[in-house]
Amino acid sequence: MYGKVKRLRSAGKRLSDHDIARSDFVQGEVRVYGLAGVIVASVSDPNSQVGEPLLPILHHAKLVTMHGHGMLLYGEERQQGDAGPAYIQEWSVMVGS
Repeated sequence: MYGKVKRLRSAGKRLSDHDIARSDFVQGEVRVYGLAGVIVASVSDPNSQVGEPLLPILHHAKLVTMHGHGMLLYGEERQQGDAGPAYIQEWSVMVGS
């Protein structure tokens, strides 16, 4: 599905409402799928041949709430892949064309 995503945390700490409001959306193809027994979410450029994520992958992704065209996903992200520390992250996702 195509959507717009905002990250709601930085290094695990919830951003202020003001910081969230002024941050930009990342637009792309939002995918939620199983990977090695873990549910993950990713955002990628739908026109990319490689499908490189536009944001760090959200591991252990869970749908927290859904309302109209919006949803809130919760999970962990690792800035440097599996080698780096994991931080709690939330994504505000607006889906649509």
